[in-house]
Amino acid sequence: MGANIFDPANLTGAIMTLAVLTFLIKDNPVFDLFQNGFVGLYFAYSIGLTYHSYIRPTIVDDIAKKGQYSYIIPVVLGLLVYFMFVPSLNWIARYPMSFWVGYGAGYILAFQPGSLMPQIYNTFIKFYGKASFLDNLNAILLFISVVTALAYFFFTVRKQGTAVGFAAETGRWVIMIALGAAFGSTVLYRITLFVGRMQFLLGDWLGILK
Repeated sequence: MGANIFDPANLTGAIMTLAVLTFLIKDNPVFDLFQNGFVGLYFAYSIGLTYHSYIRPTIVDDIAKKGQYSYIIPVVLGLLVYFMFVPSLNWIARYPMSFWVGYGAGYILAFQPGSLMPQIYNTFIKFYGKASFLDNLNAILLFISVVTALAYFFFTVRKQGTAVGFAAETGRWVIMIALGAAFGSTVLYRITLFVGRMQFLLGDWLGILK
């Protein structure tokens, strides 16, 4: 057995890892306890970080000391969100949320078009002078995939028996392949996490792996 088996940090990590892995057998109170504990710790940490990084500096430094009283408006809007916990007044929380969504969308479209334009012109067919056949084929497939995927969401055009319908069906397969690839990446990521925890248990904690 490894020399670090009773190290407080390693022992705590091992207990939490084993508790989470009990879910592989079935849902149980041990897993629920550690899951809820993790969520609670993360929530408490987020509150503390938000308070010391944003709320306190805004109120104490910007408003009280520097006299930037216009900051009171976003503070009030932020406080209105907590009306969602009052069933009879939860409609009030929709106003600041609507304001933030609208402001964010308008800000991005007005001041940050550079983040959107590359996504647009990179989908056009681009033939390189010294590019290989596979690079040119990839550019064509990318263009076809984007156009057909967009055609799938054309709901105001008759699709059955038309070119738009054929493109929409092709786009449906493109979307399914993209979602499948995303799901595969998620599964691979979780397998990587599992392997990492096994390396921790057998290596850092028990010292079996060198």
